[in-house]
Amino acid sequence: MPYHFPADLERRIRAQIENGAFETEDAVLREAIDTLERRQKGLARLQGMVREAEEDILQGRVGPFNAEETKASVRARLEAHGIGDSCH
Repeated sequence: MPYHFPADLERRIRAQIENGAFETEDAVLREAIDTLERRQKGLARLQGMVREAEEDILQGRVGPFNAEETKASVRARLEAHGIGDSCH
């Protein structure tokens, strides 16, 4: 599907190829779309976790707030969902 990119995007795509990160425009675009899709999936997981937490609050399934326990729990849940260790 032929597409004419705006000049700024064309320069950025070309720069990725020239610096050796990618061999073709298709490879640059494929990586960009793959990255976007991973980001969207991660965001959807986080939104689901927020919905779960809100439901827990509404149902009274939460105890007294302890910041350190909460941080540890959130990190464990993020890792369980494959989101990683970027919260430190």
